[in-house]
Amino acid sequence: MPTALALAAPRSASRRADRKARVRAGLLSAARELFARQGVAATTMDDIARVAAVSRATAFNYFPSKHLLLAALVREMEARFLHIMDTQFDQPASAAERIAALFSWTAAKVEETPELSRVLIGASETTFGAAPDSDVRTARTHRAFTRVLDAGRREGNVRRDVPTEVLAEIVGGSYAGILHAWRVARRYPLRRRLDAAALTLGELISVAPRAVRRTGGGR
Repeated sequence: MPTALALAAPRSASRRADRKARVRAGLLSAARELFARQGVAATTMDDIARVAAVSRATAFNYFPSKHLLLAALVREMEARFLHIMDTQFDQPASAAERIAALFSWTAAKVEETPELSRVLIGASETTFGAAPDSDVRTARTHRAFTRVLDAGRREGNVRRDVPTEVLAEIVGGSYAGILHAWRVARRYPLRRRLDAAALTLGELISVAPRAVRRTGGGR
């Protein structure tokens, strides 16, 4: 039979892991709040430690700089995007409908926390070209759009005269461009632009209906 000491060791390890997870989550939550309220430049690690109710040394032990906290929040945001792309396959839909759902979800999430979204989208744009894993992140995003289009092609609702890789670049580029335009222009109508883009892109990627033959004198 296991001894009391043997049983206590896993419980102790579990408590330590739980505590680490709580501290990390608290630091990320504090960073979200402060970055949204006062921006990254005006936020210090001391501020983050204070809001998270941990010591300065503990904060630095988990995240040696605020920029690492920012990077973790960006990864979280990108992971949510990929998860939503995956959930598009839970229900039957055309590629155009799945893209429209993604664009609508994006507008809703950004409107929930606009200031934080501006910070994270800006950081994501900056690091996409500078981070060591930028090529991996770019490939993941492109692959998510390509997967939607490939599924639509198999189901017969995506055009076959243009490679899906090209269509994915057009859809992904439009999506990123609209988010960038919203980030830099305070009065930019994000939801209207995303809705209009989803409609236009849906028409672009979909199988074109057969041309209607003109009759009579109409030209």
